[in-house]
Parts: sequence; C-alpha cells; structure tokens
Amino acid sequence: MPWLAVFRALALSSVLAISPVLPSVPESAPQLTAESATDALFARLEARPAISTSNLDVESLNAALAGTARLTYAFATQDTPTAPTRLTDFRLELLGEKPSTLFTAKEVLVWNADTDALISRLNGQQLESKIRLFDRIEMSGVKFDMTHYTNAVDEAVTAAMPTGETLDIGYDDASMNVGRVIFGSMTLHPWTFKENEGEDEGVAAIRLISALARSFSLESAVFLDADISQTITGSGASGTIVSSYDRQLVEGYDRGDIASMILTGVSFSGSIPVPDDAAELDAAELAPIRSVEMAGRSGYSAWTGLRFASLLEYAERGELPPITARDLWSFGTYTLADTEMSLGGKTMFEIGRLDVAADKFAWFLPERISVTHEDASLNLVEILKWAEEIAPSAPPEETGEPTVAEVIGILERTGLGKLSGDGAFSLTWDGETGSAQFASNNTSDGLYTDETRVEVRLPTYAQLVPVFGVDGKTPDQTALSALLDEQLVFIGGHYSLSDGGLLNALAALAIEVARFSGEDDPMLGNFAESTPEAVRMFASGMVMFGAGAVSQDLPQATGWISSLSQFINTGGTFKIELAPETELTASDFSGAGPETGMTGSPDLPGLVSLLGLSVTHIPASETAAGSP
Repeated sequence: MPWLAVFRALALSSVLAISPVLPSVPESAPQLTAESATDALFARLEARPAISTSNLDVESLNAALAGTARLTYAFATQDTPTAPTRLTDFRLELLGEKPSTLFTAKEVLVWNADTDALISRLNGQQLESKIRLFDRIEMSGVKFDMTHYTNAVDEAVTAAMPTGETLDIGYDDASMNVGRVIFGSMTLHPWTFKENEGEDEGVAAIRLISALARSFSLESAVFLDADISQTITGSGASGTIVSSYDRQLVEGYDRGDIASMILTGVSFSGSIPVPDDAAELDAAELAPIRSVEMAGRSGYSAWTGLRFASLLEYAERGELPPITARDLWSFGTYTLADTEMSLGGKTMFEIGRLDVAADKFAWFLPERISVTHEDASLNLVEILKWAEEIAPSAPPEETGEPTVAEVIGILERTGLGKLSGDGAFSLTWDGETGSAQFASNNTSDGLYTDETRVEVRLPTYAQLVPVFGVDGKTPDQTALSALLDEQLVFIGGHYSLSDGGLLNALAALAIEVARFSGEDDPMLGNFAESTPEAVRMFASGMVMFGAGAVSQDLPQATGWISSLSQFINTGGTFKIELAPETELTASDFSGAGPETGMTGSPDLPGLVSLLGLSVTHIPASETAAGSP
C-alpha cells in the first residue's frame, strides 16, 4: 500500500487544523494561573479604543490600488465624530487575469486609519518614514476562500514526493469562517530592501521575504469562533475535514519578533479517502474505496518569546551573521496541553502537557533545549487495529508470521499494549563558563523509571569567537580542533534504571514468542509453558555464566555482572556511575595527561579506573523506600 501517499493525504487534510496552532508558555508556565492569564489577555485585546477621529477613505484607496485589488461595500458611515468608520457587506477582491475574492465580512469597523499614508506607500513614497496605519480594525461574519491556498500546498507536496507515491487529490472547497477578527494597531517601518543586479533568484527571494517581515509591526491579531471546512476529492471519492477554534491570537509582532501566540479550544474531525492497493488497477488510477475517519482536539497551546528580528536583518542583506552577533535569535517556549488524536474512532495518542524550550542561543549555538511531557500515552493496540482495518494482513499460512490479532493479544497480555508516562530532557551549555550537561528522566507507567546525566565542560563563547576569523564567519578547522582538545573536559555521568514491571513484561513477551515460534526453535520452545519469574531466573543465570570470560580481561566486571544478574532476577535499581577522581581532558585518554603517569593510551582496565566506573544494584526494598 502506498503509505507515503496515505500519509500525505492525512497531513494535507489536517494542515489547516494544525497550521494556526503556532503556540507556548513562559519558561516556568504556572499551570494554576495559565487559564486566568489567557482570559485576561484576550479580554484586554478585545477592548475597543475610546475614540476614533480619522475616517478610512475607501474610494481614494481603491483608486490608488489601480486595478490590482478592490474594496467594495454596501454602506459606509462614521456614526459620530469619535466613532470608527463602519462598512457593511465588505468584500476584498484581487483583480488581474484570474480575479478572486480574498475574503468577505458582514461588518468592518476601522479606528483612526491614515489613508493618505497608506496611499503614499502604495505609490512608493514615504519609504523612509515610520507610519502608523490604524489603531484597530474589527471585522465580524468573516469568510476566507482558501481553496487556491490548499491546492497550492498540495501541488508543492506532490512535487516533493517520490514518483508513484502520490494520489490524484484535489481540494474542491476550502473555506474559513470567523465570528470576529480583531487587528490591533499596525505600524509600517521604513522600506529598506534594495535589489542587487545579477543576484541569484533564491537569495533574492529570501532577502525580499525578510524585508517584508521586517517592514511592519502589529500589536495583535485575534480570531474568535473560527472554523475551517475542506472538501477533498480523489479518484472519484470525496472526504471532508472540519476544524474549529474557540480563540486564537498573535500578540506583539514586531519586525520578526513575536511576544506570544495562543490558541484554545481546538477540535477537528473528518474523513479522508484512501486507496485499496489490493485492487488490480493501473498505477495512475488508484481508486479510493473507503474513508479514514480522523478526529482530534487540543485544549490549549501557546508559543511565547520568539525572536527573529536580528536574524532577518542579516537575511535581508543576504549575509551570514558573524559569531559576534551573540544575541541573534530565539525559538522561545512552546506548550501544548489536553491533546489527543484518533483515527477510525480509535485514540492513538494523548498528551496531558508538553513543554518545549529553545530560548537561549549564543549566535547559532544553543545554550538551552529542554522538553518535558506529562500524562503522555501511545496506544499501540489501537494503532494496530486501525492499520488492520485499512490494510488487512495476509493469512498466517501465507506469511508464517503472526496475524495482527495475535500481535494485539500478545501486547495486551504482556501489558505493552498502551505505553504512558512522564518525562523530561534537557541539553544545556553555559557560554560564560563552558559548563554543559545532558540530562533526562522518564517514568513509564507500570514499567520503569530511568535517569541519565552526563556532565562535560566545553569551550566558552569568548574562546570560540577568535577561531572564526576576523570576519566571524570563517572557522579555522585546525584551531577549532586544537581548542576542543584543550578545553573539552569530561566531569562525570550517571545512568539508573528502576524496575516497575518492565522485567516481568519482557519475560512474559519471551514466553508469548516461545508459544508462537517454539516449534522452529526448540530451546526457545522450552519457555512456552514457563513463568515470568522462571524466565528471569534463567536469564540471570545466563548472565553469570558469561562472567568468567569477561572477567579475565576486566577483573572489575565480576561485580558489575553480578549486579546486573541480581537486577534481572529480583528487580530494584541498576546503576552505572562515571566519577573520575579529576576532570579528564583529551590528553588523559591518550596517556599524555599529567595525572595519568602513562606513556600511551590506557588499556581497558586503566580506562575503567580513569573514568571511575562503578556498577551497583539496589534491592527493590531499598528502591521502594526512596533510595535513588
């Protein structure tokens, strides 16, 4: 079955459901106050200005657009000298060879519009001035026709897909309806783009897009009660996707920087036509004969603290920023909460909360990347059930493999059918001191808890700058390698794994496999009627059986293998520590370090001693009592 094609159909069908969710939350996002803070922010941005004293001159604006676009309306007025301009049955049309309506609105209100300044910009005047275009625009009953947009996205994806993995899919209708759209004040900044003769078209395009992004600031954009509807047709079958959004906003856009983007109350559902590859059809006539039902929701998503203005300034000039441009950009922080996705009525995954931070960079060098998730789950059983419905597996007598139903039974009996838990990951580097750490910890419900930590010291930002030459853009590879050899220091590391049911689950899985394929493997077949406890005891003994050979070359391994054997048999916690007596540099591993007393690279026992490697087992009783 052309899975890439099916994935493309699913992805394109939900592109509008996902694309507005450019979301986040502050670095330590307080859960208890996030909802009230969001309500307060929406309330502030929905509040109208007290007065408006400047009319929008629609007819003069239409004349300035000179046949490229047209604004039409049924009625225009300013009820009082301090009221906003009011337009009813508003329509914005794009003219030219293929005229189209960009959007319509039942009512448009405009506060303090500077029509003359906008016309000046359209005529190529006041390009060096900073202009405030309006204080606020509010529209109600808005409808956007997005059919051309979605088909353009589809065509772009089709062009990127391998030959033969695409389907004949088109979007007959794609529209977005919004109860209210509110734009806060908008300011145009000086237009700084300059064309360069003979410039590469790709570079010119990047420069122009960067200039456009840097040419304006927008206080806010708020969308309330929005829904997107798409009708999809593929080889004679049709499907639909409907998405809805209670509230979404962009706040504080300033020449490429964005203070926050928040979205609440998202849901989408629909059906997507997929092909039956069992049918004997010509490759160009894959005919969908069934539909995939899909649905999902997200209670809250937010993205805060995005900063790209400085990077865009270099991009507009077509330049690579030098390493001396330390405070260059930030991806900010992102949060997604109360989210789930289902296919065919089956819940595939759920996320209670996901937080991502990539908000500290020195030039392009990340100083912090972190990801945490709470109450996340992946339902393997439901995924397999859905896959079997879409593409039924061949009979077992034809393949010699277990059926999907049998695999589902194995997963359910071993407790591996649905994986869930919490986790955290972080990668940090202090540009001032060079201190760096990788850390992660995870809890899988009913299975295990683990923790990983590695600490090193890297070159500082100040030490890296000279390596990139006078222009700050041309690294000296020899100097960079020498700097790493000198400054890269290993401090220590740790890994621990605490059993919470994982060992029994793996033993039960071995028994299930033995029952299925024991006839082909007599040794494995011995476990078919065994118990998880017996399987673990056998595995523990096999580990100890191999200890002798290993210990001949590495005497320290005897204790390590004993600890691993005890862990497999009785559970508890298995720990590996790396705790060298002194911080280690590259020269220590080559035997040239002053502390080694060696003339060559250390042998395996010497390396173990150098790293301060130790392996221990903590019994389950002590682990339960709170020991790490």
